[in-house]
Amino acid sequence: MGEVWPAQDTVLKRRVIVKLVDSSLMDAELAKRFQREALLTARLVHPGVPAVYDFGQHEGRFYLVMQRIKGPALSDLIEEHDPLPVAWAASIGAQICSVLIAARQIGLVHRDIKPSNAILEPSGAVKVLDFGLAVIHGDDRFSRITQSGDSLGTAGYMAPEQIEGGPTDHRTDLYGLGATLFDLLTGQPPFGGSTPTLTMQLQMQGSPPRPAKLRAEIPAELDDLVQALMARHPQDRPASAAEAYEVLAPLVRDLPPIPGVVSSQPDAARAYAAVVGQVPTQHVVYASAEPEEPARRAEMLAATGNLRAAAHQWRQLAELRAMEHGDGDAAAVEYRLRAIRVHVDIGEPSRALRQLRDLLEDRIRADGPEHPSVSVVQQEIARFSENGRLRPPS
Repeated sequence: MGEVWPAQDTVLKRRVIVKLVDSSLMDAELAKRFQREALLTARLVHPGVPAVYDFGQHEGRFYLVMQRIKGPALSDLIEEHDPLPVAWAASIGAQICSVLIAARQIGLVHRDIKPSNAILEPSGAVKVLDFGLAVIHGDDRFSRITQSGDSLGTAGYMAPEQIEGGPTDHRTDLYGLGATLFDLLTGQPPFGGSTPTLTMQLQMQGSPPRPAKLRAEIPAELDDLVQALMARHPQDRPASAAEAYEVLAPLVRDLPPIPGVVSSQPDAARAYAAVVGQVPTQHVVYASAEPEEPARRAEMLAATGNLRAAAHQWRQLAELRAMEHGDGDAAAVEYRLRAIRVHVDIGEPSRALRQLRDLLEDRIRADGPEHPSVSVVQQEIARFSENGRLRPPS
């Protein structure tokens, strides 16, 4: 979609990457797609995604200035280090899972997860690149760009639902993750069609061979995971990237050196990550079940007069719901509203109004001013302005 150039930021004195749209290919649709890539990459804040420094237009060409990443693409790594140690394949897969977990929190689907779209840095960290095909559900600003001749993914790595032109969700990226793991573990793509068309035909017919049949040392749980990730139908895949992470993370142990790729010298990024990794994690944040029990607990706390505890419970529920279903989820917005209403009951109307305005700004920024969630919050603010109290809509 564009040209990529290493460059020097002359103001901040740092090395960067500049991505440009080829002027000979520029049209309205390509410009929209390039702008969308800039907006989505900037919106996904995660150590496994390059930082966006600037975006604009110069002499009729759009440009995107990004963090410069050192290291080989996974596609090059596979060619040079075949086979890749199992522990390293698990490490890379777990890190991609982490990016996908963060993406799902904002409702983002990458739609082009593959070895050439990820880089292994000298620290051992993975960066996921190229959000040119990404979409955010429920937001028309990031709707799919369809154009004759456009590729909406990569044969062998894009999910069958993409081939069919059907709806995509977070499970679409799980298919790409599975295909990437297959490649990392076996040194070859999951489907061996001689042309993209034949490859996609093979994909539509079913799953690829099990990796363990091509490499006997692959652990059974990892072999089962790849097979599940690459299921033909989305409902047969794991429910979330977090489930895949839970399988991969325990396999990341005794990582052998990769000479010339991963540095064996003391590294600041690894030192930082080692300490952060000691922070206890509540596994419930990745649960897919509806939080009926915590909601009843919050209602009980409010009914018995434990209002601050109830507000805290509603906020936690909102955070968990947003992590599972995205910030724009109606239940997540409702839980935040319930926490705000409790602050009114406590006698903190100014705090409640401030939180309402913060919520409104969040929803406008995430969903646009015409989204139903924005209207819900605006109605709450209107009711509050009329009588100084928040009441559930009648």
